[in-house]
Amino acid sequence: MIVTKKLSCVSNITQILEKSQKLTKFLSKKLNIISRAEILFFYRQSSYLRHLWRFLFFTILRYNTEKIRKVTKMTNNNLAKNFNAKTLFLFALPTMIMMLFESLYSIVDGIFVARLVNINAFASINIVMPVILFLMGTGTMFGVGGSAIIAKKMGEKRYEEANSDFSMITITLLIISLIDILIGFVFMDEILEWLGATEVLMPYAKSYFQIILFGLLVFMGQFLFQSFFIVAGEPKMGLIAVLGAGITNIILDYIFMAWFGMGIEGAAYATVISSAIPTVMGIIFFFNPKRTLSFTLPKWNFKIIKKSSINGSSALVNFLATGVIAFLFNHAMLELLGEIGVAAVTIIAYMEYVFNSIFLGYCVGIAPIISFNFGAKNRQKIEYVLKKGFITIALLSLLTFCSMLLFSFDIVKIFAEDNAFLYDIALTGFIIFAFKYILSGANILISVLFTSFSKGKISTLIALIRTFGLIVPMVLFLPFYIGAYGVWITLPIAEFIVFFVELFLFNKIIKERKII
Repeated sequence: MIVTKKLSCVSNITQILEKSQKLTKFLSKKLNIISRAEILFFYRQSSYLRHLWRFLFFTILRYNTEKIRKVTKMTNNNLAKNFNAKTLFLFALPTMIMMLFESLYSIVDGIFVARLVNINAFASINIVMPVILFLMGTGTMFGVGGSAIIAKKMGEKRYEEANSDFSMITITLLIISLIDILIGFVFMDEILEWLGATEVLMPYAKSYFQIILFGLLVFMGQFLFQSFFIVAGEPKMGLIAVLGAGITNIILDYIFMAWFGMGIEGAAYATVISSAIPTVMGIIFFFNPKRTLSFTLPKWNFKIIKKSSINGSSALVNFLATGVIAFLFNHAMLELLGEIGVAAVTIIAYMEYVFNSIFLGYCVGIAPIISFNFGAKNRQKIEYVLKKGFITIALLSLLTFCSMLLFSFDIVKIFAEDNAFLYDIALTGFIIFAFKYILSGANILISVLFTSFSKGKISTLIALIRTFGLIVPMVLFLPFYIGAYGVWITLPIAEFIVFFVELFLFNKIIKERKII
């Protein structure tokens, strides 16, 4: 009976809003101007009875407007909508384009450096990449881990807690960024030497890394807000932000390197300046209190910080794993082929970043929908989204695999047109790597789903097994027996093994928690 009355109340309020938008605007406006000073003004200008009437009127007005705002906030949340296969893909599409475009403009950096500076400068970017991936992973950890928790709370209609937690996570990431900047500048030489920067690569790596450190705050903000734009039900905002950043980056790359001859430093400055665009847009967007998700004065709860870190730790571990793999690949190729081998690894790493961004974009795009309905305990919607999600990922995987085989010659030629030796090495690796993407998309989806169901520890464990249990041993031993082929085959083998491990654990979690 109570539930029926509540539903009837929500329905009536929604009808009122649809029929009378002017009244809603009037109520919202009145809510903002009612204050003690205004009540005191009425008291001085009116009789006691008139003052009492106005006081009661505006008190009721304030109460009802707050109720209307809460209802509209709930009903306007895009995560609560009914999705079909088409609308689900369209909802995730802005995130996919966003991540794809983000990876593409990173590749443009590499193309400009390879063409306008030299191959050693190009290889030095990959030397620095493990640290950059760690820093990016920290922002993504709080973004992915925190967004799953906050989307779940929004599904439970706990909007005030969601806003408080979001604000607290943002401030925490700001503090961590400042600490990372300090450590990076103090131990820069030691870090780059440990990463494998030779005497030839050190000057380029140092010039690039120190500028990136200066812009760390905007990098962290960019990766944090990308996840929360989706939670707020506005993935298009993230797309607009990244498109603006990407176009700016490409233009500045050309201006700084082609016109002003700033070399690898020009690429770093262009990256930092362009990354500021999504961060500034995110700050402006989330400072609007009328948004579904917005900044507020946080109530500090370190359990939420801990839970977000643990839940999103799989994202950090995945970035760290990529960094560790890049580190090991660089060292193996330096011993086998020298700096030219590192350049070949850099080409493959760029392509992996592009194709993984397609899978990750779709998975991250649908993850808040799953978390929201998990909080709302809507099993039917979860089952539908999971089914369509796996079908879409399978189609994307097939398309990616075929594209890599068909266009491998043309893609590698973009980076290594003037160096036949580099072209041959990179082309071989590119074709072998293509087999990795048959199951790579499914692995990313299952990993993101673990996080959506607040099982980030399992995803983290799998990432650790994949990296340190499979890839590290293979890359340490195989190259010494079969040369560069031993480097290229490690990831395809690891992806196939991890898929069956993830599938087993995922089915177990689904049955235990009775999610579907």
